[in-house]
Amino acid sequence: MRTAQRTHSKVQDAGKVLPPMLTVIAPADGRVVDIIATESPDQVRDTVERLRDRSALWRSLGVVGRVNWLGAFRNWLQDNRDGLTTLLALETGKTTTEAGAEVSLALAALDHHRSHAAEFLRGGHPQLARRADAGTQSALAHQSCRVAGVIGSWTYPLALAIFDAVPALVAGAAVVVKPSSRTPLSVRALVNGWASLGAPAVFETVAGPESGPALLDCVDYVRFTGSVETGKVVALRAAARLIPCCLDLGGKSAALVLADADLDRAAACVALGGLANSGQSTASIERVYVESAVYDEFLGKLAQEAAAFGPMIGDDPGLGVMTSPSQLELVREQVRDALLKGATLVCGGTGIGHVFEPTVLGDVDPTMAVLTHQTLGPVLPVVRVADAGEAFDLAPRTSAAPAVSVWTADPVVGAQAVGRFAPARVGVNDVAVHLARPAFH
Repeated sequence: MRTAQRTHSKVQDAGKVLPPMLTVIAPADGRVVDIIATESPDQVRDTVERLRDRSALWRSLGVVGRVNWLGAFRNWLQDNRDGLTTLLALETGKTTTEAGAEVSLALAALDHHRSHAAEFLRGGHPQLARRADAGTQSALAHQSCRVAGVIGSWTYPLALAIFDAVPALVAGAAVVVKPSSRTPLSVRALVNGWASLGAPAVFETVAGPESGPALLDCVDYVRFTGSVETGKVVALRAAARLIPCCLDLGGKSAALVLADADLDRAAACVALGGLANSGQSTASIERVYVESAVYDEFLGKLAQEAAAFGPMIGDDPGLGVMTSPSQLELVREQVRDALLKGATLVCGGTGIGHVFEPTVLGDVDPTMAVLTHQTLGPVLPVVRVADAGEAFDLAPRTSAAPAVSVWTADPVVGAQAVGRFAPARVGVNDVAVHLARPAFH
């Protein structure tokens, strides 16, 4: 399915201009899923002030009290996972399997933060200053802000809301989430679920095109997930108010397949990392660099794996629809541009209805937009490189990479990749992003 939005014109009510209504459309068939109210800037400010007043009580519960409420919320999420899965699939166009996997990610995140809450919030021990002429000591303490604002993406609306809201709630902050106008319903269901428990009213949502900027103007901290261009605007607006912000920005994640890699495993995992959820994730693989010695063999294996992501017979197709018509057209245009500039179409390359076929392109070079501009679609452009050195050189140069996976049998090369591509998330013979904390010794 694919989700789109329509906004009604503003109407006059007793001389007062009301915010537009937001119509959420199921992307697969164009039917109306729901019509919801949006918030004006004044309404957003009122919401944040209410949360600010309530945050003191929430903090006073202590970490044990807050974790107990989050445990009840986790149970509600588990009990209602079927309905949430259906709603998420409806508004995003994901398959039922993919939507269910997103709900599972949210549950895992809740379990993770509940289990480690006391550890995360424990203050650091004082340390002697390292300079011989300094007589001071330093210590680390935690103090939550009163209201955290979360501005989410349409790619994983439910999971991202949990990923970003739950740590803030654990720390003692109230949270308001502004989801994408394409996919606001899953987040609204989460907030309604929280309220149904009788939990302290410190978790709310706002919607509509005016609510994002208004949120930035009144919260104490902002967490943003989205494009680099919008991220720059968010960072500047936060800086103008001297409030902290954390940005999780898109880009073009890369995979590097070296000559000594297990090619069968690499092809299967690169296909999964680039084509799952129709490639609509900020961490989806959008560039593949392959050593020349194994390029042709790997390309053939990757094409076979990509073909397995085609729609299957049954109620749950192997590939969901694109979430918005504009995104589908962007994917079409990038593939068209690549072919006109000399790329080879190995498989796929066309869209049927609201679905774009899993696509593998060979002979790709940096003159093509598919290699230099974010795609967010089921397209894997493959670049031939002479050796590992060229792959390591091109991957960070061509485009920003939120994540990098390196496929090699050499553990030394894998370890080098971790340092080379920081701060990107780096996987060695793995494309998954895990919640486990790293161990520090």
